[in-house]
Amino acid sequence: MPVINISEKNKRILVSIDDLYIGYLYSSDIMRLSLTDGMEISDALADEIREKIFDRMFFKALSYLERAEYCAEEIRFKLSHSDCSKEMMDGVIEKLYKNRYLDDKRYALSFLRSYSGKKGLRLMETELSYKNIPKEIIKEAVDEYLEDEGYSEDDAIKRILDKKYKDADMSDPKIKSKVVAYLVRKGFPIDKVNNHLT
Repeated sequence: MPVINISEKNKRILVSIDDLYIGYLYSSDIMRLSLTDGMEISDALADEIREKIFDRMFFKALSYLERAEYCAEEIRFKLSHSDCSKEMMDGVIEKLYKNRYLDDKRYALSFLRSYSGKKGLRLMETELSYKNIPKEIIKEAVDEYLEDEGYSEDDAIKRILDKKYKDADMSDPKIKSKVVAYLVRKGFPIDKVNNHLT
């Protein structure tokens, strides 16, 4: 029979079954199920505990996604603060993808829309790849975004210059150098940046 181990961390009760960490339960769960550290439990009760923890993590992930579009990597990071086991996270992520709550292309398009006025295309592509969005999906999203939204890096550079550096004296080499450095850090190609500053 499976053995349950219980320990406490920051008012959360962490649960392992047969030395495999699962996640956390509330003290009300422990009392309701009459669980004690080191006790043997039935397979059915072990499954019930796993299911309860899984459902709690799944609905927590859904609550994040109700407020904003997130990628799998961001959901993993958020769930890691909830004492969720890696196996439980993998299962939650898989179910989120299966039910289309997570969608890499939808996320990439949302990301491009959010940052296109502040960052260059190269930087946005790099940041998406850091979030483990597959390269082919990034390319697909970028192509679709460029076609549908008519995005132009030149327009984005012009908007930033008009908003942030409207009164800057570009004849001063130090100021011009700072502006160039800022825009290049934001992922805009230096040749395009220089075109707007000559």
